[in-house]
Amino acid sequence: MLDGTRNKEIIDRQFNSFTPENIFKPNSLHPEENTFNWPEADQMLDYALSQNKRFHGHTLLWHNQLPLWMENFQGNSAEWEAMLKTHIQTICHHFKGKVKAWDVLNEAFNEDGSLRNSIWKQHIGASYIEKAFVFAHEADPEAILFYNDFNLALNDKKRDAVVSLIRNLKQRNIPIHGIGLQMHISIYYPSNVVIASAMKEFYQLGLKVHLSELDISLNPRGLDIELTDKLLQKQAQKMYSVSLLYQQIPKAYQYGITFWGHSDVHSWIPSFFGREDYPLLFDANYKAKPMYCKFLESL
Repeated sequence: MLDGTRNKEIIDRQFNSFTPENIFKPNSLHPEENTFNWPEADQMLDYALSQNKRFHGHTLLWHNQLPLWMENFQGNSAEWEAMLKTHIQTICHHFKGKVKAWDVLNEAFNEDGSLRNSIWKQHIGASYIEKAFVFAHEADPEAILFYNDFNLALNDKKRDAVVSLIRNLKQRNIPIHGIGLQMHISIYYPSNVVIASAMKEFYQLGLKVHLSELDISLNPRGLDIELTDKLLQKQAQKMYSVSLLYQQIPKAYQYGITFWGHSDVHSWIPSFFGREDYPLLFDANYKAKPMYCKFLESL
């Protein structure tokens, strides 16, 4: 989103890492079985590298935003596995040495802790997870490989399932290096204690912790709200607390904090949930909010 002078200025000056929101997802990068769509992704990556920004790839595998050919793929489990390998390794080879890290797998678990019945699980089995990490590592051994999911701080059942999976993978030397803790949070929840506990549980597994997709909702209940200074200050304080908690984990396990957008005008939340909200660092006019100021103060 490099539209507008002020927008571009903010991106260039305020951030040191890029994560694509959509254009690296399968339906964009791999629209047809034998066709990969590189130009837009290459353009974004080249721009980031020209500005000396780190580039985080999101995401190699998800149950959403799949191309129709992939959803309708016909074959036995071996053919599905070969298709998965080609998808992952073609992408990783193309961006090798440029993409610092990958969200190899995104949101593979349900809220009750069960494994989501995605097309990958249906046709390959639960082993698709370890295969995805192995395929990515084979294609780019230097890339840092993450599992990324939401509500891992808030939902004990889901977090326990992910912890169990990762512990099992690491015991069998499957290459997984980090956890993406999606921080789609609000000024009301999860509590700071819960966030700190989740971070600790994962770094104690030897994983780098990525506070990914961070936005802080002012209106999670979807009510009619008045955007008051009191609300903005609550948001700012939540940002300050989360940042300080993150800095308390050992440096070796800190990968970074990624905001899911920078200006409220670009947030996914209002359109997705159909509600008024202002969850990001800059307002719709690209003016810094109290949340931005408190984040800087915490660094």
